[in-house]
Amino acid sequence: MVGIIPTWFLALQYTQRESEGHMNKDHPLLDEYNLENGPAPLYRISKDLSDLTLMFIISSVVFFLAAGTLAIIMRTVQSKLILLGNQQQTIGMFYAALTAHGQLMFFGFASMLTVGLSYYLLSKFAKKPLYSMKMSIISYSLMNAASVLLIVSAIMFFGGGWYNLMPLAFHPQNGGWNIFSTVLFLMADTSIGIGLVFFCVNVIATVLKGNIAAGVQVSEPDEGGLFRASSDINDSGRIDLIPMINLPASTRWVSALGISSWFPRKYRKAVPAVSIVVVGIFVNAVALLSGTVGLFTQLGMGFGYLLNPDFQPNWLLAKDAFWFFGHPIVYFTLFSFLAAAYYYIPKFTKKTVPYDKWAYRSWPFYFIFAVLVFSHHSYMDMPNPVFVQTVATIASQAVIFPSGLTVMTIMMYLLRSKIRWNISSFFIVTGIAGWVYGGFTGAQTGWWGTDVYLHNTLNVVGHIHLVILMGSVLLGIGLVYGVIADLTKKRLSKTLGMVHLLTTITGGFGLAFMFTYLGLFGVIRREAIIPDQFMWAMPWLLFFALTVGFGQITFAYNLFKTLGRKTTIEEQLFVTNQEERASSEKDLIHTGESST
Repeated sequence: MVGIIPTWFLALQYTQRESEGHMNKDHPLLDEYNLENGPAPLYRISKDLSDLTLMFIISSVVFFLAAGTLAIIMRTVQSKLILLGNQQQTIGMFYAALTAHGQLMFFGFASMLTVGLSYYLLSKFAKKPLYSMKMSIISYSLMNAASVLLIVSAIMFFGGGWYNLMPLAFHPQNGGWNIFSTVLFLMADTSIGIGLVFFCVNVIATVLKGNIAAGVQVSEPDEGGLFRASSDINDSGRIDLIPMINLPASTRWVSALGISSWFPRKYRKAVPAVSIVVVGIFVNAVALLSGTVGLFTQLGMGFGYLLNPDFQPNWLLAKDAFWFFGHPIVYFTLFSFLAAAYYYIPKFTKKTVPYDKWAYRSWPFYFIFAVLVFSHHSYMDMPNPVFVQTVATIASQAVIFPSGLTVMTIMMYLLRSKIRWNISSFFIVTGIAGWVYGGFTGAQTGWWGTDVYLHNTLNVVGHIHLVILMGSVLLGIGLVYGVIADLTKKRLSKTLGMVHLLTTITGGFGLAFMFTYLGLFGVIRREAIIPDQFMWAMPWLLFFALTVGFGQITFAYNLFKTLGRKTTIEEQLFVTNQEERASSEKDLIHTGESST
């Protein structure tokens, strides 16, 4: 019950001020700025964290362009255009590009962006500095170094599969890579794993150590009443303004994992709840930390084989171990951004962000199923025990429950709302749609029997492009447009942002749906040579890939141009307005300090 009275009082005071409105009649440019850049919590993060977040964003964009270039190379090779001296070398380049593209997209871009934005969001919504800035910098350095090593191994024609399918990595074909490139690749994945461990430990320690912003779920309606998502004085839903309190360890765990949302009403209202954004990032870190056990198991077997050729590990176990990590890393690029959507979507619709129990109830299941569904990637590996396949089938279908619950609760904020359609909201809502479409295709391959026909086809490639490229990536980019404005007090060009949005949607959905369609007709994935009857689709895939690439070049230009220019008059007005609000809300805002 600690913190209930101050939480109620502060929420009451603020919602009363909110009801008066914040339109600035003297500065219409300021209203225009707020409309286009979206909401941000008033808590001010440290200068060190602000700079590091920018570095994460910049690095992720650079590696995104590199990974996209590799994708265009793959599409060009499949169009039967010989890029090197002969067909054999060209095919070798395809598999090298395939391997580096998958790794860079997941680790150099998506994971890099996830880590950077998660650090920012965690500090903002937990209303405290990170546990350790040194650990944050180490995670950044390791992930950057790993991405560079991945590019180097690709230049050396390493083509062992994007998830490093052992023992293929140690047996190059077609005059491909050498063992040194294999070592560089394994070192890159080791560096990635260690960097992600630093991130997970930093997040968990930040949430569990010291005070944290928390409040009570007072927005739940009385028995038999209707839920009201709009603002009124009885709703303490402003999760960005709740005070910091010291939660007991047991209370903090059940709150941070979303478990308390399943308590009976009497006990649920007695447990202070942390921000839904914090819950998503915390669940993300705990799930991925569990999954890294699989990555290090696979890498240990690989290094053991390199050091002792007589060592004969169980390579099926190595594959299973990787996917124990591989599926959590897929969700890793999604959880933090989905959690942030619970804050940004309601704010774009001019509603409060309530402590709604249903918004919290999906997260314990996400944690469980993110790890359990790993073995549906190895349905075709018949030596695996039947009980593993059975668990994977059940978990693959059960994960639909928290996913569907998340979509329903977020969409309820959009129901009958007058959403502010700007670049951020367009990207976030489209990202949710892409994730939903990807979920439909994932449910098909999650069935043991269906997967027999779809597993090794482009249908799976379509699924992953929907879930990642048109799902979590769009969510993350949507956040970037708002986060950049908060970090630099500069806004990205709206015109270039619309070009970025339209080209990404056109090319991304075009790629994903084309892959899905071809997969339903049995076109094999991860093959450089496509059967003649499907060659008609290759120019289209190349066109869609180039369209996505053009969009990301536009985005990079927009980003770097914005970071390099001076602030405009309206941006200066925005800074002044924020400083005035910070001064008037001094009892509600806690300034972050560097943590070492």
